[in-house]
Amino acid sequence: MRLKNLRIEPLGEAGWESPLLTFGHRTTLIFAPNGSGKTPILQSLAACLGFPSKFREDILGKCAAATLIAEIEGKDLVIRRFLASGQKEFTATISFDGTTSEHYSEATFSTALFAVLGLTPPALVSTNKQATHPYISTVLPLFYLNQGDGYTAAYKAPASFIQDQFVEMVRFVFGLNPKHSYEVKKSLIEEKEALEAINRKIVVLQRQVEIQSLGLDLTEGNRTALASRVATLSSQIDDLRASVDSSGAANSTLTDLLRQKEQLIRTAQSELSELQSRIAGIETIRSEIEGEISTLGLNEEARRVFISFQEICRAPNCGLFVGSSESYGKNLLYLRDQLKDLERNSTRAEVRAELLQARLSELSADRNALATKLGATESGSIDRLVSAVHELTKQLIEAEGQRASIEATDSERSKLFRLEQERSRIHDRIEELSASGRTDNDFNRLRVRVRELTVKWMDILEARNVPRNVDIDLDFRFRFGSETLDLFSGSTKIRLVLAIHAALFEHYISQPSNPFRFLILDTPKQQELHTSDLAKYLAALESLCLANNAQLIISSTEYSHPTLQWDTRWLPSYWVHDRPMYLGQPAERILAQ
Repeated sequence: MRLKNLRIEPLGEAGWESPLLTFGHRTTLIFAPNGSGKTPILQSLAACLGFPSKFREDILGKCAAATLIAEIEGKDLVIRRFLASGQKEFTATISFDGTTSEHYSEATFSTALFAVLGLTPPALVSTNKQATHPYISTVLPLFYLNQGDGYTAAYKAPASFIQDQFVEMVRFVFGLNPKHSYEVKKSLIEEKEALEAINRKIVVLQRQVEIQSLGLDLTEGNRTALASRVATLSSQIDDLRASVDSSGAANSTLTDLLRQKEQLIRTAQSELSELQSRIAGIETIRSEIEGEISTLGLNEEARRVFISFQEICRAPNCGLFVGSSESYGKNLLYLRDQLKDLERNSTRAEVRAELLQARLSELSADRNALATKLGATESGSIDRLVSAVHELTKQLIEAEGQRASIEATDSERSKLFRLEQERSRIHDRIEELSASGRTDNDFNRLRVRVRELTVKWMDILEARNVPRNVDIDLDFRFRFGSETLDLFSGSTKIRLVLAIHAALFEHYISQPSNPFRFLILDTPKQQELHTSDLAKYLAALESLCLANNAQLIISSTEYSHPTLQWDTRWLPSYWVHDRPMYLGQPAERILAQ
């Protein structure tokens, strides 16, 4: 976007107007003494670009509107900002490519102008954590330095409502991803909520799997043994039913079953004894750890007593026992974690012991019943056959039940595995979203280039006594050696602000497709920046603009910068109270009145 001309329209017959002010191809100089109306001209230009300029009441009462005509790819862009609507109301129209739109808020105006410029403003995070978008007024301070407060910081916007607004605007105009994308933040919140939900599911499922696994042997060997046992039991039942010598077969089966029961009882008793020893060992270890915790507590109490002695530690924060305090905290946390692990292991062992005791009672009852059947002389072969089939069927059901429990546990463990995989994916996604806007190679290259150019412009402006090892952090805050920009003042700070803006502008206009092709400077006062330094700076900017199809707009009271054939000099052309003014009434209208 190149600027073509600007005109301020009068409000009524007695209103003030300006002539058609045409911008130079390279430089436009607004040069006149104080009180000539330079400020309303600059304010009108900024207002047409969406800036919330504050006009004096006499301007609002005498001027109806300001119209700016710019050029985008050979087409005229006409922006008309109504001034008579007052300071608090926003009224403007945008006409481009045969379409005119009316705007009554800075938000819709900015959206429309960004669209004309081919820019898509991202959804950013506001200072109150809500979604927001850039305005033209948040971008323009990169290309407009006003004499009021523009030189107090590297970036000074009329309002700061975007989180890390300076770096976000730099990223936006240079076509980089935002540092705080609202969509990214929203996705991050959603992923964190999903992580919390899945963690709850995993905890519940882990407990469920832990309970289901109690008493189950999930080894592959046991699975094979159970399958074999089911096949053997089924075969034994079929053989008993088909046996000719039912009495002998029944006795043989009952004897085998009795022997198996006794073996199972011995195995269960051995496991129970081992579990009881483990529980006792855990209790011993827990007592020792609780003793260590008590000792640590006594040590910490002793540390506090020592600190209370002024002879040992006079200063309120002497730091003598910092290492001791940190060690206390770490050791206490470690011991308490150990206690939690021991409690979990003890609980599992106690539950397993209870199950084994119940199992032993059941096995003992079955063994006694089998022994009674085998020892009963009066029972017939049919009774023994029925008892044998009944016991085999019972064992078959138990084996099938164990297999079903193992399959159900496997299913729950598969669910748990899938949930843990999903949790891992969410963790990766959170890490990716958290790193968004931080590890950006394009942004890092921008920082390096702007740093180099800032040093170049510091040399042009002869910013003495300022270190040249410039650093720009991820928030686009400048540091000169060990000093931030805020630590400088007066002429030095003005030079640094000018150098930063020139560096950004030079790098920006080096890309022909970037739309903002102008830099507006309300130049500092002569006592704040020596004329020769200002002249050198402006000459370097003019060369830059001429080489990159850009424009420089300068407003000055004391320094009359030379203009050439590519340039335009705006001078006041109305006489008001015997002095030249930029705004006024043409002679013919005065005569007509």
